Amino acid sequence: MKLRKLRFFLVILITLLVSLVTMALADVELGKQRVIRVAGDNNFPPFEYLSSTGVYDGFNIDIMNAITIETGTKIEYHPMPWSEALVALKTGEVDAIQGMKYSEYREGLFSFSQPYLLSSEGIFIIKENIYIFEIGDLEGRRVAVQKGDIAYDLLSSLQRAKIVTTESQEEAIQLLLQGQVDAFVGNRITGQYFLEQEDKQSQIKIVGKLLDPADYCIAVLPQNKELLDLFNDGITKIKNNGTYDKIQKKWFSRYDLPTKIDLDKILFYSKIGVAVATVVFLIILWWNRILKREVSQRVVEISEINEELQEKMIQLQANLHFQKQLLDSTYYFLITLDHSAKISNINRKAIDYFNLCEELIGRSVGSTIIGQIVPLLEIDEVLRNGIIYPNKEKTWEKPNAPGQEKRILGYSLYPIILASQEISGVIINLQDITEQKGMEKAIEREDRLRSLGQLVLGIAHEIRNPLMSILTYTQLLPKKIDNQQFRELFAQQVPEEINRLNGLVNELLDFARPKKSEPTPFSFNQLIDSVTQLFRQKLQEKKVKVSLELADALRVFADLQQIKQVFINIILNAIEAVNEGGEIKIRGYNRDHLVVIEIEDNGFGIIESDMDKIFEPFYTKKASGVGLGLSITYQLLKANNGYVDVKSSPHHGTTIIIQLPKVKEGDKL
Repeated sequence: MKLRKLRFFLVILITLLVSLVTMALADVELGKQRVIRVAGDNNFPPFEYLSSTGVYDGFNIDIMNAITIETGTKIEYHPMPWSEALVALKTGEVDAIQGMKYSEYREGLFSFSQPYLLSSEGIFIIKENIYIFEIGDLEGRRVAVQKGDIAYDLLSSLQRAKIVTTESQEEAIQLLLQGQVDAFVGNRITGQYFLEQEDKQSQIKIVGKLLDPADYCIAVLPQNKELLDLFNDGITKIKNNGTYDKIQKKWFSRYDLPTKIDLDKILFYSKIGVAVATVVFLIILWWNRILKREVSQRVVEISEINEELQEKMIQLQANLHFQKQLLDSTYYFLITLDHSAKISNINRKAIDYFNLCEELIGRSVGSTIIGQIVPLLEIDEVLRNGIIYPNKEKTWEKPNAPGQEKRILGYSLYPIILASQEISGVIINLQDITEQKGMEKAIEREDRLRSLGQLVLGIAHEIRNPLMSILTYTQLLPKKIDNQQFRELFAQQVPEEINRLNGLVNELLDFARPKKSEPTPFSFNQLIDSVTQLFRQKLQEKKVKVSLELADALRVFADLQQIKQVFINIILNAIEAVNEGGEIKIRGYNRDHLVVIEIEDNGFGIIESDMDKIFEPFYTKKASGVGLGLSITYQLLKANNGYVDVKSSPHHGTTIIIQLPKVKEGDKL
């Protein structure tokens, strides 16, 4: 039994030795074959490059090595700058270039093998650059390109682009990082490789779509058809047996390359080694395949993540481009500031109107013309406290305009609030409202003239009646002075008519010359309680129910007495409008920078034809009164920066909506 095992072991050992001798003889025979001289770029990773140890490595080298194995040829590599490699092939110093991108122009100079990769270019720019998105945006800018690279053809249509040539794409990347050029156009994979090696991915981005995706081939001179057929045969074989897929995954699924195993040296030692060394080598090779399989799995996962990131970057660039177009198309002048009050964005309308330049981005707003229009203290308040400043106005003399034309600008300030509720900047919304203000003044003049006519008619009507009564009594006085009943009526009614005239004069004075508003902060909840107490008896007599739905701490900034008069007038009208047993609802709530009050009654309501007249002086449908209550109410609200609106329809009651300025944060009652 032991003898049989020994014989079996000797057979295996003899077989291995015969194989080694055969392989050594094959190497000797190979050395007699013609050596193919192949040139390539010496600094074009991961395609081809000289490593730090001086080894010529990369995707192209692995492809050529695989072809030599399949075709039984021998290759001599000549790494050199790309421009020199092109010259070497043209002059016949080398037989082939191992990796060249196909183009119609190059087809007239060289013959190309069947493609073994699809290669594309990219536009690399600094991350803060928001002006370059595609090849056309490079017009008039400084662009770095590797000497002899296919990117020259892509930029040939640009008339004003300044082309800066470099020996390698690594040098072009350095020029971009140093700010000596505005963009670099070159191979997408090689550019990313250099950025990752120098840990500069956070400073550079790739914009636009894939540029010029084209076949990547082996190039020879047109007369060297036999060599071209040899290369095509080798490419076909490595694609069919799976070698090509392994090489492609190795180089293009990751950029952090593993240490290259010197298989030639291991093979050399195995030829002169003993059977034990050969077995050890096979075990190591088996173990390496297991590790490579595991690494390949991780590489696939990393590749998928990288593709997702690329898609998100492209989507982000598209969103930024869309937002810029959206801002440029709006009617308003829009400027955004960052947390330090520096301009971060400005739309085209603002640039054209204020005659600005795009270089303002990054400058402090206080050093620009915008800082002369919008108060810096208000901007600071928005950044520190999130205060909103809506619908503010500023008179501004537009420079370089005929006669230093004065313009009225409306502006609003809003804080930019992140999801974390942190204030990150300010939105400035500007608009030229000069013409709008002119139209408002014209409409106001027309309303004033119409109100004046209505006022004259009302005064004539209201004064005529008591004057006629007084005139009648004075005419009858000589004839009926002895009549006791007449004297009593005279003593009673004449003073009443005079008092009526005096009250009319006082209301006219209140309407024509309202007291100047003196705004102070006060609690509306307390004010409405005091007003409803004034009408307590009238409400009980008419059995009117009043319900209050008020938010806590409604704080108003206005003249307390004038606002109290406003609500006295409105609640009195509501009481008179409802029937016995009617209901009045008073609601109050905060909305942005306003306090909104709604007073709703379930009376008959107001017909549509009367809605436009209710705030006119001397307009009333009541049997008593002169029709000045709502006119005075309108004026008092206007003097206190308030606003009133009315919603009503017959048989559905009336709702009066009043808006008043809210007390700012920090003001005390």
